[in-house]
Amino acid sequence: MDWQIDILTFIQQFKHPALDVFFEAVTMSAEEIFFILAAGWLLWCHDKQLGYRLGFALLTSATINPVIKHIVRFERPIGLEGIVSERLHTATGFSFPSGHTQGATAFWTGLMTSVRRRWLTVAGCAMILLVALSRLYLGVHWLTDVLGGIACGLAWVLACNALFDYAKRLRRPWLLGLLLLPLAGACVVINLGGYDKDLTVAFAVAVGFWLGYVVEERYIHFNVRTRRFLQFLKLLVGLAILVALKEGLKILLPFPTIATDSIRYGLMGFWISAGAPATFKLLKLDGPATA
Repeated sequence: MDWQIDILTFIQQFKHPALDVFFEAVTMSAEEIFFILAAGWLLWCHDKQLGYRLGFALLTSATINPVIKHIVRFERPIGLEGIVSERLHTATGFSFPSGHTQGATAFWTGLMTSVRRRWLTVAGCAMILLVALSRLYLGVHWLTDVLGGIACGLAWVLACNALFDYAKRLRRPWLLGLLLLPLAGACVVINLGGYDKDLTVAFAVAVGFWLGYVVEERYIHFNVRTRRFLQFLKLLVGLAILVALKEGLKILLPFPTIATDSIRYGLMGFWISAGAPATFKLLKLDGPATA
């Protein structure tokens, strides 16, 4: 443990207000707002299949992360003498593996394996390493946490991509649900010991997203290609209703429980993958119909 403390104190000796701002911005690139904006643009405006592929891997990765944390139960460096910890509201639960690092790895690896461009590979690798470094600089993770986050994110995305491609070839999107079954079991077992909001939310969004994908593949068939102005309008409408769902359901379901959070976030996941595409077709914001 001493060597890990030495690494954090070495990194934090370079602390400076400008670096504080920079690394907080970097760590925010591995948080909910960034991923929602990126996923919305990919799925609704750019490449539907890439959006579904990446979204499924990212959401299930966000579910497996707290499961691993509950198994390993490694404490964070927060509160240790000589360690300055910042942005603590992003440092919930146990420490290993780093959720931010795993999320960044899942997102950028998903992009890099689907869009094979040298500039994207360089940018993706740089962002993964910067997010990992930001968690150390902010004093909320150990080196082993961020290395574990990279390893878990990479392995999970590769496995999810293989399953997604297999289900796509067979034209059986429901097969992706088989991956959610063990996660459902883990969610139940962990919540029996005390409510884990991060796990419940991630799993609910993943289930809603998967169900929406099944519905879209079978019934909706929306086409992302359309005029530039309509692309902007789709993104605006989709995000506005997503925010309305999140805040409106909070009013209707004000008490955070397993049931209320599952309903609220499950509907949000379904909106992203099926509700928004169906709405775009209804409003004639999508391109020509596709099979």
